Amino acid sequence: MANIFALGPALFLGMVAAGVAADPVPLMPKLPPGKVVLVLQPHHDDHTTDYGMGGLIARFVDEGYDVYYVRASNDEKDGSALPAENDNINHREAVAAAKVLGMKEVISLNWRNDYTASIPLNELRAQLIFLIRKYKPEIVLGHNPWEHYQKNPDHRNVGRAMAEAYWMAGLANVHPEHRKLGLEPHEASYLFGKARLDWGLGHTPNVAVELNEEQVRRKQTAYETHRNVYAKPATARAVKAELARQGLYIPEWAGLDDQEAAVRMEEWHMNWISRKRGAEAGVRYAEDYYFLDEFDALPGLKAYLRDNVVKP
Repeated sequence: MANIFALGPALFLGMVAAGVAADPVPLMPKLPPGKVVLVLQPHHDDHTTDYGMGGLIARFVDEGYDVYYVRASNDEKDGSALPAENDNINHREAVAAAKVLGMKEVISLNWRNDYTASIPLNELRAQLIFLIRKYKPEIVLGHNPWEHYQKNPDHRNVGRAMAEAYWMAGLANVHPEHRKLGLEPHEASYLFGKARLDWGLGHTPNVAVELNEEQVRRKQTAYETHRNVYAKPATARAVKAELARQGLYIPEWAGLDDQEAAVRMEEWHMNWISRKRGAEAGVRYAEDYYFLDEFDALPGLKAYLRDNVVKP
């Protein structure tokens, strides 16, 4: 039997996770109503990773929503190049990935990567409030600010600012100076929160969104577009070497160079996680989220409506 520990922590953890039974996650019957989705994320790649939101973004686009992506950080540390070069490369790849998914625009706020702990939360929050009022989304996507064991400071801080902006953008006395620019208070009605699940308890999703095969394919392609941080030849080369040491090989890699093999490996992983989330919800492909709607501030009313509302 192969020594699966020797294949590396990422592969081993993935194998373990694949065998862990999950509680069923209720399937969202249809997407919330609206025309505009605003994705508020810390980094260039957070909309394409395995734990969120590329498949949902692709589905929103397919169903006629306009989707805009906000990248709070300059991502200068994300990659092996010098900071300024990383910033430029990651921005180009973020724009390319957004096009794959069908998003309208990438808006970069350019706070320093991994330095958001030292910036005033109010300033970041004010920027997000401004953008919510400018683009008037019905739906906001971002990191779940209430997740557990989030070690990435940018994820924590941008998630918190997003949650506060989502609430405060509709309050007339918050940043009334925005009216001088023609921006009125705007309250988004729906929030999809996502979290990494490989750093601890993660979060508890309360809804799953079904994806089709083409949406999963675009999610995979957008993920692979971030070549500065993903799908690196060295990763495939290391796995090949370890498999060879154990007398093993992957037939599907026959004839592929290290770059092509790395891309194929990322495709397998993205397809696997989409199928795993789908199996947990009783469909082929899915992503799961912590979802809030317009009635979550009034749980008693929400429970009453759930139990008593009927069609005339």
